[in-house]
Amino acid sequence: MTIFQKVKANIDRNAALFNVQLQAYNAALAHYTEFKDWNHRETLIVMPTGSGKTGVMSILPFGISNGKVLIITPGKIVRKTVYSHFDSVQNPEKTFWIKRNIIFDRKSLPKSYLYQGYNPKNDGAKEITIKKLREADIVITNVHKLGSSNEEVNLMRLVDQDFFDMIIIDEAHHVAATMWQDALDYFKASKIIKLTATPFRSDKQAISTHEYDPIFEYTLGEAITDGLVKNIVKQEAVPGELSFTDRNTGKKYNLQDAKIELGNDFVSKSIAMSESCSKQVIEKTKTILSNKRKSYPKHQVLAVTCNDDHAQDVCRWFNELDLTATYVSVKTLSDKEIEQRLNDFANGIYDVMVSIQMLGEGYDNPNISIISLFRPFKTLGPYAQAVGRGLRKIMAPDVTPLDNFCNVVYHQELGLEKLWEYYKEQETYGQILLKQKKDLVEQLSFEFDELGFVEKKPNPYSAKKDGESEEDLSSLNASFLLDVSAFSPHNLGKNDSFTQDGIENYNQALDAVLQTEQDKLEQYRLKLQEMVDKGFLSIKEAETLLEKHEIETQNKVNTSYDTFNDLIVAESLRKDFINWVNTKLEEFFKMSSLAKEDIDLVRDYSLVDNEKINNIGFISRNIRQSLYEESKKNISLYNDADFARAKDRVIEKLSFWLKQYPKKEE
Repeated sequence: MTIFQKVKANIDRNAALFNVQLQAYNAALAHYTEFKDWNHRETLIVMPTGSGKTGVMSILPFGISNGKVLIITPGKIVRKTVYSHFDSVQNPEKTFWIKRNIIFDRKSLPKSYLYQGYNPKNDGAKEITIKKLREADIVITNVHKLGSSNEEVNLMRLVDQDFFDMIIIDEAHHVAATMWQDALDYFKASKIIKLTATPFRSDKQAISTHEYDPIFEYTLGEAITDGLVKNIVKQEAVPGELSFTDRNTGKKYNLQDAKIELGNDFVSKSIAMSESCSKQVIEKTKTILSNKRKSYPKHQVLAVTCNDDHAQDVCRWFNELDLTATYVSVKTLSDKEIEQRLNDFANGIYDVMVSIQMLGEGYDNPNISIISLFRPFKTLGPYAQAVGRGLRKIMAPDVTPLDNFCNVVYHQELGLEKLWEYYKEQETYGQILLKQKKDLVEQLSFEFDELGFVEKKPNPYSAKKDGESEEDLSSLNASFLLDVSAFSPHNLGKNDSFTQDGIENYNQALDAVLQTEQDKLEQYRLKLQEMVDKGFLSIKEAETLLEKHEIETQNKVNTSYDTFNDLIVAESLRKDFINWVNTKLEEFFKMSSLAKEDIDLVRDYSLVDNEKINNIGFISRNIRQSLYEESKKNISLYNDADFARAKDRVIEKLSFWLKQYPKKEE
């Protein structure tokens, strides 16, 4: 039995975890419980930056993986950040498992290994590396260690195809790259879980591999509503009169003429590279930073630029305007220099970090509260990554609510308005989704006896409705440019039957056991520390006693979870089903010509009671009735096979409605 099955991680009912982390874990547990075939080995989980993806990666293997786990990150910065939460050998106290009371016994922690290749010039280096790989429960590496032609780097040259049972891919929108796909094709892992903040690759192709994906999706709006990330405020650097001069011909343009004759893209690039326009943005940034630091002095700025030369220019301009700034670049700086500058920035030595795109993913610094954009963006993905660096919430005790707002600053004429609209609507969208999910729980939990309804099947003869790169900026140079969802069904549901005495008693009993054991362990730690302080025990003696007590605590937790295991899995599957249906409904209404709040379906398909219910309520009711018609069970009584079939049925239903009401062509 592997460590991930032997050790019972304290996940269910753990108050130290975000609810979204529990939901993501439940989704993975449900998927691999319900669908065990090879065709469904890959799954997709969508979560925004700052909502706890690294924590999700930490708990995913427990109760799901039957062997070793490989975690693949897109780059060195992310790899190092992720490993810091998994380093059970050198820093067990800093692991996510210990900090969040996932595992109480440090000796029961999974062994994690940061794979970086080996030096073939050192005798026995290859054999030592293979030994470490075999001893590890979790191997963490970045994608460049998978597809290299060098044997001393390529992990696939060192281990067999069945070496891992689970692969977790962080920032999975890179999965289109050949190196990623080669690794997935090589390894025969039975479980591949992809995490991303966007369900689309950089080439705009979907990451999903089957109709059940994403198995879990948590939107930025929900994260803002739940208070897990900063909210976002936009400030433009509004210009006065803009004029442009063609460097080659000397011809002068005003703003409107330049847009007409040369195009918006050319104008936005010219503004991005312009010293005067950039200094407008810097002045605005400086004012905002000064105001924010009145309540919290550690606020910092991330500036995003077009290329290396541009980054150095912007860095110089910030310094000229009395803000300490540095930049990072993989082209002009060594790994050691980059690491030193990032550490200095994290320690508050600099006000501003200037970057191109290398901080687009995985860089974890919650003090970044201002994102200053000095480049145009064509697509949402890179724009979202840049803004995402400022969304991690500041958890310091002395912050005010205003400190947890992220300010996005850019020039008015960079052409970013459409991308900004996505963020502007996210908080409202999150509130809609939360209410929609609550209504859906009531809808799908409605109980009726077997003859208490007649399913309304759509009339196939009813009249149908009419069917309704990122550009590379690496070589951009100023010399080439101008100078310059809710529904409210009434009387449809009642309290979920799963919240009756049985499940409540289980929850109360498990909570009591876990809280008691946590309290006892903490009291014992304090007692040992007091005895060390008084000289009654040496540090080594106290450590030995604490390790023994941790083992006893972990054993009690293991026993408690074993006792309630069937109930835990059953509740996880049920919760996941509600979340999954909500996600699929959102997908449907994005692809269909139907609007949630309209009543097209009531008008087109008569109901027995002729109730005026909106489209989302109609479809939710139709799904509920269809599920009961097929299984003759309320969802609280479903087993894993029932949930698998129910998901198939939901997809069938939504596919039918989508054919009836496709999106109108624009």
